[in-house]
Amino acid sequence: MSDMYQYIDTNEGLQIACDQLIKASAIAVDTEFVREDTFYPIPGLVQLAADGNTFLVDPVTIDNWQPLQTLLTDPDTLKVMHACSEDLELFQHWLELRPTPMADTQIAAAYVDMGLSPGYQSMVLDLLGETVDKGETRSNWLQRPLRDSQCHYAAMDVAHLMQCYDLLAQRLKDKGVWEWFLEDMQRLAQPKPAIDPELAYTQMKNAWRLQGKSVGRLRALAAWREVVARSENRPKSFVVKDSSLIDMAHKNPVDLSAIGECQDMRPSSLRRYGKQWLAIMGASSQVLPGVPQPLSKNENKDYKRLHKVVTGQAVNACVQVQLMGRKKELLALFEGLRKKQPFSLPSNWQGWREEFLAEPIATEYNHIQETQ
Repeated sequence: MSDMYQYIDTNEGLQIACDQLIKASAIAVDTEFVREDTFYPIPGLVQLAADGNTFLVDPVTIDNWQPLQTLLTDPDTLKVMHACSEDLELFQHWLELRPTPMADTQIAAAYVDMGLSPGYQSMVLDLLGETVDKGETRSNWLQRPLRDSQCHYAAMDVAHLMQCYDLLAQRLKDKGVWEWFLEDMQRLAQPKPAIDPELAYTQMKNAWRLQGKSVGRLRALAAWREVVARSENRPKSFVVKDSSLIDMAHKNPVDLSAIGECQDMRPSSLRRYGKQWLAIMGASSQVLPGVPQPLSKNENKDYKRLHKVVTGQAVNACVQVQLMGRKKELLALFEGLRKKQPFSLPSNWQGWREEFLAEPIATEYNHIQETQ
């Protein structure tokens, strides 16, 4: 045990630490994990801190996680994290929860003009003038015992977090965006469902190049891969690459030899799964609409008109344009234009964004639709 942290590697120790932490109004939370050859992240360490006490919790030796689950979902204890999307994914799969209530200091920093995605080290330097070592960023967090330098690095990842949050919270209030930030945090804390395997093909780069029955074959192949990757806990690209699936769906090979000629096909994948692919493609005769294509030159002009509205409203709200509206949401909105659908405000633009975006975006949307 170091003077700056307590290392927790027993069920009893976790219970004692969580009993102490749950008394705090807010705690700092971070994780270290490994995700090199697995579909799901593997927890390597959980860092918790409050009121000057820092705990490093060892997931390798502890098997009763109820105290941590209770702490992370306690409604009276705010969980403060930084750039927490991967931490949330880890907790959701590993402990079947999403910490709530929660606050992300990276998003808070973006609201007060400290950059769109400031790293923890740069945030600490800007707010506190402290330098945090980044030397163990790519460590193997599953090795045991952990080196002292790894433990020190992990402890420092939460050591300054609460102080930074307190400063950011005051800046958010001074700027008048505190309630907006709270709305975003409530939305972020909502469980995120796993992608439907039947829709996995829509996430694949270059899937838009396929049409007709090729799309049906790709949907079936991609759904199969999604299920296999999860069940075998392997990255999807380790099972079979996107490019291989797309080429198979396009060419509709009728034997293993022809599959072997598809783009980027691994012999090991072909041996293991080739007969399954033939069966899947043989049973896939459905004609499906294609995946949305990239914007054409003319469409890009109309997209820029929508983006200009979002940019202007971000200026009016004194926030960065990416906080007002993301490209993904604008592209989904533009897809409605392609399908000649009536205007519908994206769900992520409900709440405070609706005040700024609903009317001007609807006006521009309808104007573009009238001129198509």
